[in-house]
Amino acid sequence: MAADILITLPIAALFVLIALRCLYGFGWQPAGLEKAFPRWRVPTSPADGYAAPGWKVFTLTLGLRVFLFAASLCWVWLQSGQALSLGEAVQSLCRWDAAHYINLAEQGYDGYVENGQHLFLVFYPAYVWLLRAARVLIPHTLLAGMVLSSLCYAGGCCFVYRLARLFYPHAVARDGVLFLSLFPFSFFFGAAMTEGLFLLSTGAAVYYACRGKWLPFGLWGALAALTRMTGVLVLAPAILTLLGREKPLESPLGPSLARTGKRLLRPLPCLLLPLLGTLGYLALNYAVDGDPFAFLTHQEHWYQGPMWVSRVLRYVWDYLLHFWNASNGWAIWLPTLLLFLLCFGLLLWGTLRDRRADPGLLAYGFCYLMANYSLSWLLSAGRYLSCGFVFFLLAASLTENRPNLRRGLLAGEAVLLGIYLCGHLSGAQIM
Repeated sequence: MAADILITLPIAALFVLIALRCLYGFGWQPAGLEKAFPRWRVPTSPADGYAAPGWKVFTLTLGLRVFLFAASLCWVWLQSGQALSLGEAVQSLCRWDAAHYINLAEQGYDGYVENGQHLFLVFYPAYVWLLRAARVLIPHTLLAGMVLSSLCYAGGCCFVYRLARLFYPHAVARDGVLFLSLFPFSFFFGAAMTEGLFLLSTGAAVYYACRGKWLPFGLWGALAALTRMTGVLVLAPAILTLLGREKPLESPLGPSLARTGKRLLRPLPCLLLPLLGTLGYLALNYAVDGDPFAFLTHQEHWYQGPMWVSRVLRYVWDYLLHFWNASNGWAIWLPTLLLFLLCFGLLLWGTLRDRRADPGLLAYGFCYLMANYSLSWLLSAGRYLSCGFVFFLLAASLTENRPNLRRGLLAGEAVLLGIYLCGHLSGAQIM
């Protein structure tokens, strides 16, 4: 109990700080906070300086995927111990959840059954359905999935760059994409999994929310919510951005609320479109299992369920101590703990020190971190956080005027990316 309280207190404190920064942006201006928080800036065009064209960002990031794909094949051949054809080498890249997505694309949710149950309803359908469409052009399902993921990742990087340029100069936006692309678990962007599509859909949704373009936000947000459970979190930056634009808490409060009431309600239908993605997933559960909440039962097979973040961190710490000298300690538990601390530290720094950081992005980063660390069996924290673009933008802002720290972080990421990619391909539980 005492440990839970000690862990929860700094989390609650960060929540309060972000909430205060948001409230200040909504127009609430109590005496003494003028210097503590900046005013909410409504972005209408890129921040000052050079902006890289989208095709350049897309080409460079896609080129990195191609390089990592070639490096993965080389590693497979080097450590295979036997002759492998190109097709066999490519097939060996299918690991962990990728096999489930491929089977779902080939057999459908009705046909892919284990122990007489539709256990794989826990996998959200957007990537599966897009993969089935991609198979029309690329008959090899695994290869189609890797191409689809890589293209989505490159497109997602374009939106992350464009989003960053609304608040930061080119150098920070560029480094944000670099930090994201060299993240030690970023190799999952090229796997037949949801990471590439989730980065694309959430990056696009948040970008359009920050631009106040509510229909594109709603459509991309619906795709994000149909891709992964946490996709619906894009509602947070959208609602906060709308409030930051309209400033309903400006003094005097009554006239401000009356003035902004209609303008807050007008985009509401588009703002709520992401909920259609969640409803679509529930409809799939009903169509396959006759119960819109069947996934809750199937989650038990995967030992998954909600758990408060303090309890999650406690069991991560316990497993780290137990498996310190084993593969799982280094593959799962150590990065899970360190990544939470790093992301939490970046959010805290961004809230207190980065006056350019958008409050809606800070709130999204906080919600995304807490949601991913509130699972009863957290084995894929690194993979989930690879899509947390807010953390990489904050890291780029932090290192903007610290060249030695920037070079050290980029070099460290590149080395760890190679280590964890090789470990993943060699069978370590990096999933």
